[in-house]
Amino acid sequence: MNKLTWWGVAVLTGVLIVVAIWCARVTWEDRNDAVNTALDQSEEKENTRLKTFFSELKSVYGYLYSTENGKFQLFIKIDEALLQGELAGSLLIMEVDTEDKNNPYEERRYVLNGITDGHMVKFITTVDGKKATLEGHFIKGATSFDLSFWKTDEKLVFNAVTEEEFKQSYEEFKTKVKNRKDNKCETYVWYGTLLMKKTGNR
Repeated sequence: MNKLTWWGVAVLTGVLIVVAIWCARVTWEDRNDAVNTALDQSEEKENTRLKTFFSELKSVYGYLYSTENGKFQLFIKIDEALLQGELAGSLLIMEVDTEDKNNPYEERRYVLNGITDGHMVKFITTVDGKKATLEGHFIKGATSFDLSFWKTDEKLVFNAVTEEEFKQSYEEFKTKVKNRKDNKCETYVWYGTLLMKKTGNR
């Protein structure tokens, strides 16, 4: 009886060990399946987000930074945006109050190459023969982003605009520059007149 009892205990122990191993294996497989499912869903969600973002990005004509009384206006046009994150485009700088008093308005265009993941954005260009980096983040999908700029100490906010909106802002900015130039000429003549009168009274 003792031998049979010990033999029964040994068999029962073996069975319990097998059951425990099987349960552990099933639990691990279930957990692994759950992890894989979660990863697949996360990857699918990310792919959907990127497709939506780049679809919106490609539909935007361009991005404009402008201030009411600012000395410059910036326009970024993205000509190519790949789903892998690569960007290609240009930066147009419209600037007033340059060193040339006879022609205070100046335009410069820079080639841009960059990357984005729909959150961060980074452009690289060449300014006066040196590499310049512009970095920032998209704020509301593809509708706007902030970006560093080598002429300022703070990031500038660019907003999406249509072709019509850009052309209107472009013409308005040039008109303001022209008016500012005319005002400067009038002030100079006026002061000149005062100077002549003052000299003539001596």
